Amino acid sequence: MKNINISNLMTREERQHIIKSTFDKKGLDIKIEYPAIFASSKVLRDFIIDIAEFFHFKWTWKSRLTLIADELNNNAIEYWSLEVDINKMHVKINTLWDEVELFLEVEDTWKWKEAKTAKEMILKRNTKKLLWFNKNNWIRWRWLFMIIERLVDELYFKDWENWGLIVWIRKKIEIEN
Repeated sequence: MKNINISNLMTREERQHIIKSTFDKKGLDIKIEYPAIFASSKVLRDFIIDIAEFFHFKWTWKSRLTLIADELNNNAIEYWSLEVDINKMHVKINTLWDEVELFLEVEDTWKWKEAKTAKEMILKRNTKKLLWFNKNNWIRWRWLFMIIERLVDELYFKDWENWGLIVWIRKKIEIEN
């Protein structure tokens, strides 16, 4: 796995070089560290788009992946980290025959006063599913669960050993040839 820090803005050429130099026959494995501020979102989004283009994702999945990464990142910044913290986004892609298996994971620092444990997040998701998840078509108040869970194969929560929450997704995506 390659660790990179995007505190300093990166050019597209720098991002593409990192992707190409990290890729091997099995796939890609990158952990991106970034300041827990919303200004980091643009750089992360650009990185995700470059990765999607490198793997020839269909345009629908390039857009969806950007949405998923934004939602994971924004939730980590807004609800679980302080502005002085460093969050991490782990992007792992396993190449298969005509598809890839994508893992996207965000680690926050769990410093917000209302931060939740993995167990609390699972309980919250299950409660929302029971109450209104499948019936809600609102644009607002969609929550992490409603936006992401409908797009991915799996949404998972776990507690990070360094006092934080890890939220990750798994999704198999067809690639264009």
